[in-house]
Amino acid sequence: MVKWITKIWKNKWHIVKGVWNNIFKTKYIEKIAADRMEICMHCPDLDLEGKKCMMPGTAPCCGKCGCCLEYKTRDLTSGCGNLEAPRWHAIEKES
Repeated sequence: MVKWITKIWKNKWHIVKGVWNNIFKTKYIEKIAADRMEICMHCPDLDLEGKKCMMPGTAPCCGKCGCCLEYKTRDLTSGCGNLEAPRWHAIEKES
């Protein structure tokens, strides 16, 4: 539990950006999010049941990093959670 809280705190701005972009949608970000989600839906690490999600009830999520894909795919500064073999990359640099 402490591990997840630390990870959430460390990534709080990525989470905020993803939530913000989910609320205030633009065509540009939605296109990127849809493309990323399509990649994630075919990934062997996809967790549809939520067993590996950092936060309960946020499935589908990444089985590698535990992030909610609804938000992660909308944060343009985030990349794929599979650090060894990423399937998509960040588009923008962190500010």
